[in-house]
Amino acid sequence: MSIFQHQLKQSIVWRGFYFITLLLVNISLSRFLKADGVGIIFYLANFYSLLVLVLSFNMDGSFTYFSSSKKIHHNNLALVAVLWTLIISILTYFFLPFYFSNFDKEIAITYLVNKYGFYYIVGILLINYFTALFYSLGNFFLPNLILGISNLLLIVLIYFNHQSFHNSNAIVNNYFLFIILQGLILAATFFITQKNINNLVLPTSSQFKQLIKYSAIGLTGNIIFFFVYRIDYWFVKEWCTSVGDLGNYIQASKLSQMLLILPQILASSIFPQIARGSEQKEVVKTIFKLFRLFLIFYILLFIILFITGFKLFPFVFGNSFSTMYLPILILLPGIFCLSISTLLSAYFSGINKNKYNVYAALFALMVMLILTFVVKNKYSIQIAAIISSIAYLCEFFYCITRFLQFEKITFKELFNFSKSDFMWRKV
Repeated sequence: MSIFQHQLKQSIVWRGFYFITLLLVNISLSRFLKADGVGIIFYLANFYSLLVLVLSFNMDGSFTYFSSSKKIHHNNLALVAVLWTLIISILTYFFLPFYFSNFDKEIAITYLVNKYGFYYIVGILLINYFTALFYSLGNFFLPNLILGISNLLLIVLIYFNHQSFHNSNAIVNNYFLFIILQGLILAATFFITQKNINNLVLPTSSQFKQLIKYSAIGLTGNIIFFFVYRIDYWFVKEWCTSVGDLGNYIQASKLSQMLLILPQILASSIFPQIARGSEQKEVVKTIFKLFRLFLIFYILLFIILFITGFKLFPFVFGNSFSTMYLPILILLPGIFCLSISTLLSAYFSGINKNKYNVYAALFALMVMLILTFVVKNKYSIQIAAIISSIAYLCEFFYCITRFLQFEKITFKELFNFSKSDFMWRKV
């Protein structure tokens, strides 16, 4: 078995474990807080995620690239991660009270948004940075074990709070508190498990310039990608006024985007492998096989959810999520496109061609904005899903066209199904 195949399987198993626990957290919050309550929590997390995206400066992507390619030692990058997070935590502490007291007063009255935002931003920064460093070393087991077990503990605590106190505020507080605890534990574990940690030094000035340059290009693409994936949340909150619309749509979007977990897991193996410059032909063949497997999977999933989804979603998440059925079905074709684009994005990042990720994201965002404002007066959660799927399709066609040009392969070859596609040992 090649190194790439071994890491691919490790990534799928352990990241899969973590994301399953993440889904269970989502279900627990949804059942106990209902659509209106969890809708606000997801909305806040969406805003905090935007701040994380900007403030992180895409350092996690840079850490993966420079550590995997051995251009900067991973211990030196870990020191950068700690110092950068410390600076951002100070900025966040002063920025959040200013923002919510001036621009979002309604939410600030009900929720302890400053504290929750601080927990979320600092925690996610640490999680992103140190999982990236673990992955660059080929270690998918330890970070995902830590994150998965802590999620299971959180679920137990959520259930205990609900059964014993029926206290929704305690549930929300524990959810955000666990995020920063996860980040701190992950960072501490990285330093404990590394050798030569006493010789920590910052990267040289020339290395730091390379780090910033790579991060800046990646950051531009990530910000645009963020809006491609989530700008519809703001439109739904503003223009869809029916009770539960926001919670149902965000839940539908989050649930459909959880299907990107496997592509993201695979991409986390593809990126460092391409960056190292090894086994590129095998990686390209794997991308082609995954395209065919994902196509079959999404067709079958659409049929299953078309038949069962109307009753399945209220059963799993609660009766307040009865209108998420159609948006999920509409989003599925677009999510298939995003699944392939995720793999191709890792490919472009690995060959240091991040600019193509930026172009693809910008194209999709323009399509989404234009279509949204054309149908503004008839906007609904179903229309929001249609527009998102179309935008994701446009992004996919740009990425796949560029990829085929680089590899000198025809589009027709993507559909050359064979028995080996279904044999895991050959993936």
